[in-house]
Amino acid sequence: MPYIQVANGTTLFYDTFGPEDAKPIVLIEGLTAQMIKWRGEFCGLLVDAGFRVIRFDNRDVGLSQKFDGASYALTDMAEDTAGLIQALGLGPCAVVGQSMGGMIAQELAVRHPELVASLTLFYTSASQKWLLPQALERNILQDLCTPSREEAIKEFLAGEYLCRSERYPQDLPWLTQLAAQAYDRDPVKAGNARQAAAVQSGPDRNEAVTTIQCPTLILTGDADKLIDYRASHELHELIPGAHLEVFPGMGHEIPQALWAEFVREISQNSHRSVTAGPATAKTAPQNSHQASAH
Repeated sequence: MPYIQVANGTTLFYDTFGPEDAKPIVLIEGLTAQMIKWRGEFCGLLVDAGFRVIRFDNRDVGLSQKFDGASYALTDMAEDTAGLIQALGLGPCAVVGQSMGGMIAQELAVRHPELVASLTLFYTSASQKWLLPQALERNILQDLCTPSREEAIKEFLAGEYLCRSERYPQDLPWLTQLAAQAYDRDPVKAGNARQAAAVQSGPDRNEAVTTIQCPTLILTGDADKLIDYRASHELHELIPGAHLEVFPGMGHEIPQALWAEFVREISQNSHRSVTAGPATAKTAPQNSHQASAH
């Protein structure tokens, strides 16, 4: 079974896609989300682009170690990720994080620059000030009794509704299947509240992220209802040489219609030189992507 105990003592569950000699890319999930939310088909596109994909359950969710009665910080979760990279002998990796996973990825790049070859940040923030009220008021974050399977699926879909895009339809059959699979893997949701506490208690990273030197790509949508998309503009200003893409009508999710574009952008970013000057941020996707939304 793909369990591994990393240097700080945390036991993580992970899996991989693609050949072992391909360029490693580590995917970090967001608040409450299990690794299976990195959809297998999306991982397959990354493999086709030349990557070996590593995804894992963050501590306290899925099949990774639970921290009942304990508190921790995003820096601890970054150390989990660093330990995974080191334990698997991956060397410098492309790192992709979404939402809370993007916050963890920032901490990883600041604390362990030798492990991060390139960085992609989906709709995330260096500061709590950009978290919108509904981001931390969701039922799924409350440390209440474990719901039934049916209740858990309903709760999951309600959370995903807040993540919806204005321009791109959600794949509700897949999300329903994902909700059921997530419950079957890990029906106890107490870890959700502890992860939320780690996000809320963390200090701003505004100064820290200015030290990030690896090629950095920031991807966001202007219809995000959980994290104000201006947070991505702030990151773009703070991280030297960062490249920003803002997708009109995209919410707090990775729409399937944009997968191919995201994979191209991630691949291109992984080949950028660390000495490259600041890129010109685009405020909208290419025309072909606008057309694909209809």
